[in-house]
Amino acid sequence: MTGMRLSIIIVNYRGWKRLRLCLESLRCLNDANFSWEVMVIDNHSDDAQLPTFIRDFPEFTFRESGVNFGFAYGCNLGARETSGSYLLFLNPDTEVTLEVLEEMLTTAEYNRGISILSCSQVTANGKDTRPYGFSLGLRTLTSFLRSIYKLTHKPFPTKTLESGLTVLFPDWVSGSVVMMSREQYEALDGWCEDFWMYYEDADLCKRAWEAGGQVALIQNLKVTHNHGGASRINLDVKALTKSEVVISRHVYVRNHSKGLKRLLMQSYLVLNNLFFSQLLVAIVGIIFYVKPSFRVYPRLYINIVKYYIRSLANKTWISHRSINYKNQRAHHFEDAAVEAPQLK
Repeated sequence: MTGMRLSIIIVNYRGWKRLRLCLESLRCLNDANFSWEVMVIDNHSDDAQLPTFIRDFPEFTFRESGVNFGFAYGCNLGARETSGSYLLFLNPDTEVTLEVLEEMLTTAEYNRGISILSCSQVTANGKDTRPYGFSLGLRTLTSFLRSIYKLTHKPFPTKTLESGLTVLFPDWVSGSVVMMSREQYEALDGWCEDFWMYYEDADLCKRAWEAGGQVALIQNLKVTHNHGGASRINLDVKALTKSEVVISRHVYVRNHSKGLKRLLMQSYLVLNNLFFSQLLVAIVGIIFYVKPSFRVYPRLYINIVKYYIRSLANKTWISHRSINYKNQRAHHFEDAAVEAPQLK
């Protein structure tokens, strides 16, 4: 095989401490017997930390996006800026080994029916994070519904490959570790930039399955994944990222359901968020507001209310932080200008 074999793409936003550990682990690539490159996309951290990393890790490439249009946008930017036959999208709060990278790359190359490949992920103390799950549907919209659904449905199928590795075939795998060929990536048109944060991985996997591919997770390969580096900086950021979970569910439903089913799912989510689960949590947060950990919930509820008002006004479920929201708004204003009567 000629040319670059593996491009590793990392999207970072102010997760410098954990990014440093990730990049230090990736120095194992210096002993690899295949060609590789590492591209870090900094999603406009704007905190003067990037030059230090450029100096400390000269073997890797850094690209500042200048904006923060979300994880999917950063992944696509990284894919455009690299040339590897295989792409590995990796979270900055992960740590890898050369053995895992070699096994994943070999598995992807020799099992072309697998469109998206991941592996097991554990915390620093060895706890399995179970980075996979069921697609969103009428019976899996919330954690409560999913817990009932799991009781009545069989576990995901597994298969032992010729290499001896055991793979699981879930509906989706976490975007924290996603390997795919560039050919498959381009066939799927990359990551959907309707999503600013969360569910872009479930969306990508859904499209892979629908295109006739497979989504697989190697169970006996593990990387370390310590969650929350960028999403828990402070209470406001935590409330923002939690509200993006709510928003991205709506975007996913919009993109992958139709007709009455879509209406029922969207209505359920709105009612549940405004009048039941999120409202109750916000009330509890107000009652126990003296405790810092509870203060995020009223902020979260306010963010959700603002989102629904904005969605109603602009007739879109997309987050206003997404680049596609910006594009949609621009097209809306262009259309309005064309349709408006000309004054003479």
